[in-house]
Amino acid sequence: MVEVGFESLRKIQLQERNYAALVNLDEDFYTAYSDYVALQQKQLSDKFSFDSAMTFESTRKLLSDLMRRRQQKILLKAIRDFQGGEVSSTGLAKEEKELYTSVIRLLSEYEQSVNPSKAVKPAPQPPARNRLEVRILAEVPEFVGVKETVGPFKPEQTAVLDAEDAKLLIEQGMARDATA
Repeated sequence: MVEVGFESLRKIQLQERNYAALVNLDEDFYTAYSDYVALQQKQLSDKFSFDSAMTFESTRKLLSDLMRRRQQKILLKAIRDFQGGEVSSTGLAKEEKELYTSVIRLLSEYEQSVNPSKAVKPAPQPPARNRLEVRILAEVPEFVGVKETVGPFKPEQTAVLDAEDAKLLIEQGMARDATA
């Protein structure tokens, strides 16, 4: 269930602003916030107050900024995932999953048109053997992993990491295997 409110929205927006990884959202995140904004607007039209108007406008701006930031991150994630052959829409809202899969499809179509001899990349695949999907349990600062720079991460985010990096985080109690 989505926790709906100005403070919750602000918290998510700050996480999106401060971290490279996408914050995990519930499937119905945008539906819940659309209903919340509609309710605020109805209350405002029923009984106008300056404070209500400011809250409504601030909520609308926060939601708009959050959507813009997430769109950019989703596009970059889709490109990285497509090039890496590891497609996963875990942690995205329903509408974002549609965007993500559309971009993956467009990248596949583009690759086929530019290089017709290249085989079509398959749709979503589980992580490769040398990679492991983990759920982050504690704040993890950015660090240099075995093959790449990893992090930073916030609790409840999921990430597909090199197996050795993932095992290190699991052993330190900072993550758990997301597939288990």
